[in-house]
Amino acid sequence: MCTGDNPLTAVSVAQECSLIAPGTTVFVSHLKQPALCSSDGNMFVPLTSVEWKESTGQSIELDPVTLIPKSTDPHNACKTELNRPYCLAITGAAFAYLERHAQGTPAWKHMLMRAAVFARMSPEQKAALVDHLQQLGYISGFCGDGANDCAALKTADIGVSLSEAEASVAAPFTSRVSDISCVVQLVREGRCSIATSIACFKYLGIYSIVQFTTCCILYSYDVNLTNGQFLFVDLFAVLPITVCLDRFEPFSRLVPRRPTASLASKRVIASLIGHTVLTAGFQLAVFAMSASQSWYHAPEPATPGDPDSTPEKGDLNTILFVFSAFQYVFMGVVFAIGPPYRQRAIRNYAFVLVTASLLAFELGVLLGPLPGLRSLFGLVKVQVGWRFVVFGMAVANFVMCYFGERVVFPLVAAPAAK
Repeated sequence: MCTGDNPLTAVSVAQECSLIAPGTTVFVSHLKQPALCSSDGNMFVPLTSVEWKESTGQSIELDPVTLIPKSTDPHNACKTELNRPYCLAITGAAFAYLERHAQGTPAWKHMLMRAAVFARMSPEQKAALVDHLQQLGYISGFCGDGANDCAALKTADIGVSLSEAEASVAAPFTSRVSDISCVVQLVREGRCSIATSIACFKYLGIYSIVQFTTCCILYSYDVNLTNGQFLFVDLFAVLPITVCLDRFEPFSRLVPRRPTASLASKRVIASLIGHTVLTAGFQLAVFAMSASQSWYHAPEPATPGDPDSTPEKGDLNTILFVFSAFQYVFMGVVFAIGPPYRQRAIRNYAFVLVTASLLAFELGVLLGPLPGLRSLFGLVKVQVGWRFVVFGMAVANFVMCYFGERVVFPLVAAPAAK
């Protein structure tokens, strides 16, 4: 708690709000008159100029240098009191003194980590406190509701205004609820956003790999995907899935660990490499298996010696397009990871509807007698039994990617992260 109120009032409020746990001893700072003790005329205030007294008046205080509890009445010392958990309540005057004369010392760092209440703090001191916590490596958040909190709200990594008055101008976030319960929702939303960004990044990355592999195989035979195939993949498959991946709600409760916040983290890189190997490997396997069939006809130029005359329609184009179309949908399901940061995929009704519709449509194109769709996408009729083989390979690819994303790749990345 950081406030401009009286320290004892702040301690009482902090105890009622459970910011200070029951049974915790609170030591309040008292700044004594500084002493002149340097020969060159400069003022020097030793650490002993700050006294730490127990808030209820018990015969116990903190050592001003080590900040370790000690009894002021050795004859009636109670060892259980000395062993109880404790925290600090610091006044603005003591904070200013320690900031000037003890900054960087072990006592200064210990004080910042032990303090639960900062009282009689000016607006500048509130901002300075946030800055010092950031220097210690903490991600600092600040909630405020008045003009005196504007500087701290702007300095903090996460500033939340609890009113729509002056503080809302400086704070990145403004809550309509005038208590700190909004912080929990903010953290949940933030973690969900990070997890969603990582999922979308990985999906778009693997989408590019899948299409790159398809085009490389086709280019080796001087053919390419048709305009209708490109249009379907980009506009009717990848775009809706990407949009729906972004529509996940945050999970209902917080967990102790945070999601990775780096696109170049070991876990993200391991996932991308693993899925690249699996998707490209399965597509190459389907190509090799198809090319070995007696009914397969490799693309050939219509005019000998003219590669540009090679027709795009054929067995190779049809098999790779249909197989890669299933990969786009299945990889969206693989990256639709729910808990612990997002709701389960089944709760994202738009995502379920889009994936189910795409799978049904692609199965119709693959298995159904739909000559109109085959003509629209520039496909040819493939042997019926081989259609089920293509779909089975797509399902196998999905199972391996799903298992890898949730089990194998995190285990592979864990030793590398250390």
